[in-house]
Amino acid sequence: MRKTLFAAWLVLAARPAAAQAPATPAAGKLQDVEIRGVQTGNKLENAKPSLNIEVDAFETIRPSLEPDQSMLLAVSPLTVSWRRTHPETLDNQRVIQPWRLAFSQRAGIILRVRDQLFAVLGRKLEPREAKAYSWNITIADEEGRVFHRYEGTSNPPEELVWSGQNDQDEWIKAGHSYAAVYTFTDPSGTPHRGVGKPLLFHGLAHQEDTGLHLTLDSAVLYGAAKTASELEKPAGYDLLRSAADLVKRRYSGVPIAVRVFAATKELADTQAAAVQGFLLQELMAAGKNVTVDGARAAFSDQRVEIVLLNR
Repeated sequence: MRKTLFAAWLVLAARPAAAQAPATPAAGKLQDVEIRGVQTGNKLENAKPSLNIEVDAFETIRPSLEPDQSMLLAVSPLTVSWRRTHPETLDNQRVIQPWRLAFSQRAGIILRVRDQLFAVLGRKLEPREAKAYSWNITIADEEGRVFHRYEGTSNPPEELVWSGQNDQDEWIKAGHSYAAVYTFTDPSGTPHRGVGKPLLFHGLAHQEDTGLHLTLDSAVLYGAAKTASELEKPAGYDLLRSAADLVKRRYSGVPIAVRVFAATKELADTQAAAVQGFLLQELMAAGKNVTVDGARAAFSDQRVEIVLLNR
């Protein structure tokens, strides 16, 4: 009997504690829960963790940075027409259209003197050799009269910028042809002459004390006879549209005076009213900002002048 009890005690003592089945709580009682604390250091800390709040620096302008969804194509550009794949503003008549440009962005008329020297001689000279030539430029009008003149004793310039005005403060006229005659004299005294391309402009712009003058060729606006009462299309329309685009670029809001010179006073008034109506529509200006005046003039002096009163 004693041996049997001792053997049973040895068996229980040999079992590990983890292998013992947990005690089942009695009905109606909660199971005991053991909570143990682990000490990580010898010092108590009361420091709070740093406050980390994510903030968008561009939150206030973020909506404005998003693309306009209405401008994005819903279909492939390869399957639709040109008009469908481009903004409608390209067809807007009030938008500046650079391809209609009739007025040069660079002030003055460019005369390429040294290139004319090479063309007259039929060969290109070294800079040292070209300096030995004296030169003379005579600008003549349609009747062969001298309008302006330049000259130099040596070294023809590569480029000469002429304002279009002569020594008598006269300006070249729109629609009239001018010719530049070049004369070069070599070191031996032999002259060499050549004529440049005709200088013909349908629209001219120059600044005067009274304002910026845009002079337009009436033959382009109202036909070769200059007697039409409505703008010729497409040439006359494009020329006047170029003048309106120039105003949009640099002189928006500036008062405008339209002066038309025609065969009769009545025709001049009619043509002036047509120009006024066109400018009012293109510039979206009030009627009081575009005044008109018509006058009778000889055929060679018939023209349209748009004066921007910027002074």
